[in-house]
Amino acid sequence: MEFSCPSKELKKVLTIVEKSVPQKSSIASLQNFYVLLEGNTLKFRGNNLEMGIENQLPVSAVKEQGSFLVQAKTLSGIVSKIEDETINFTVDDQQKITIKGEKVDFDLLGASTQDYPVFPNIESGQTLQIKAEDLVSLIKHTLISVSYDETKQFLNGILMKSEGDKLCFVSTDGYRLSVKNQVITPLEMDISSIVPYKTISEVQRILSTCSPSSTIDITISEKQIVFKFDDIVIISRLIQGQFPDYNQVCPKQIENSIKINREDFLQASERASIIAAVSNNVARLEFSTNQLTMYANAKGMGDFQESIDIDREQGDTELKIAFNIRLLLDVIKVSSAQYLHIGFNNELSPCQITIENDDSFKYIIMPIRTTDYQA
Repeated sequence: MEFSCPSKELKKVLTIVEKSVPQKSSIASLQNFYVLLEGNTLKFRGNNLEMGIENQLPVSAVKEQGSFLVQAKTLSGIVSKIEDETINFTVDDQQKITIKGEKVDFDLLGASTQDYPVFPNIESGQTLQIKAEDLVSLIKHTLISVSYDETKQFLNGILMKSEGDKLCFVSTDGYRLSVKNQVITPLEMDISSIVPYKTISEVQRILSTCSPSSTIDITISEKQIVFKFDDIVIISRLIQGQFPDYNQVCPKQIENSIKINREDFLQASERASIIAAVSNNVARLEFSTNQLTMYANAKGMGDFQESIDIDREQGDTELKIAFNIRLLLDVIKVSSAQYLHIGFNNELSPCQITIENDDSFKYIIMPIRTTDYQA
C-alpha cells in the first residue's frame, strides 16, 4: 500500500481524530488510529467505545487499497514535526510503515485491523439540519452549566429536546440552569436525548474551524447521536436516564427586574472575584432603586465594594442576595449583548438572567443562603 498527502492537511485530520483515541485502555488496539485507504480517500478513525470520530482527506500516488493500525500518539508526534511538505507512506504485508518527507525518514511497526473493535454503524433515526453558527450558540450558552458529578450521569451532558419548530438545549448542575432555544424545521417526531459533555465539547471544538454558514447534519436514534460535518463524522452514545423537569425551576413570575450594562457588570464581578476566591467564591449583591452594589470579603485578605448604575424595570424592593461569583461570571461572559436583565423575587428564590433583545436564552442561578450581607 502506498500513498502521498500534504503534511498540513494530515495534521488537521489527526488533530480532530485523536480526541477520540484513549491514552489508556484495556483494549490495546484502541490506542491506535484505524487507517483505511479507499480509492483516493484516506480515512482515519478513533474510538473510545463511547465516542468515535472519522475524518478523511484526499491522497495521491495511490497503489493498492487496504487498512492498518498505527499508534496514534506516535504518528501525531511525527507529523507535527514535519513542516509543510508532501509525506509519502508505504505499508508492506507485515504492517511495516515507512514515512518519508523531503529530509526525514521513519519506520514504524503497525498492526492488523482484525483486533480493532467494529466502528459504530450509523443507526436510523430523526435527522435535522442546522447552521454551524446556530449550533455554536446553542452549545456555548448551555455547556457552562453541565455537571461534573459522575454520581448523577444524567446531568453530565446537555438535554437536546425538540418541540415542533423549536430545538432546545438544557443543562444544569443543581446550582444553575441554562436554557437556549433555536428555530428549526419540525421533525417527524420530537426528540429528547442527553448528549455527553465530552461529545458536545468535541463538536464545539470542530465547529470553531467551520464556516458559520455551513450546515451540520444531526441524526438521533434511541441510544446514539451522529454529527456530520463536511468530511468529519462524530458518533456518540447517549446518556440514558431521566433529565429533571427544568420548567419547575424557572420562576413563574418575576416581581423585580433590573437592566444592567453587561460590560460594567463583568468588570465589577471580575474585581469581586479576586477577594471572593478566598472565601468560597461568595459575593453579595445589594439592589437599591437605581444601583447595584457588590460586596466581597475574606478574613486575612480584605474587602471589596463597588456600585453600578441600573435601570429598574419592575418592582422597587431593595434586596441583598449572595451568589457564587464564578457562576455569575460564566453567564456574563457567554453573552456579547450590551445589556442583561436580572429578575428576582426574594433573597432565597431562583434568580433569572436573560439577554437584551433575546428571548431564546435564560439562565437560572440559585442564591447562596447566608445571613451576613455586610462587607
